[in-house]
Amino acid sequence: MSAQPEHGWGAMPLPEIRTVDDLRSALSRYGFPGDRERFEEELAAAIGAAPTNDFAGAAAVVRAYRHRILIRNSPEIMTALEDARGEGGRA
Repeated sequence: MSAQPEHGWGAMPLPEIRTVDDLRSALSRYGFPGDRERFEEELAAAIGAAPTNDFAGAAAVVRAYRHRILIRNSPEIMTALEDARGEGGRA
């Protein structure tokens, strides 16, 4: 039997994220609390502010939230975040 980390952050199988709908599903299941709602708000704002021929802002929102899923799935990053929170952010 292997020892489990105290904080409970284990690697989860990475979902396939090929479409915005895939990302929505992944955020609902694997994201940080509130990520799905913030994603929808930021994506709508980026699309609403975009010229009709340039959706670079919307693409940036999608990339940022996809990255959050990757962060949330990384035991090393989650351990570092938990350790930093436990230290109160002290260096």
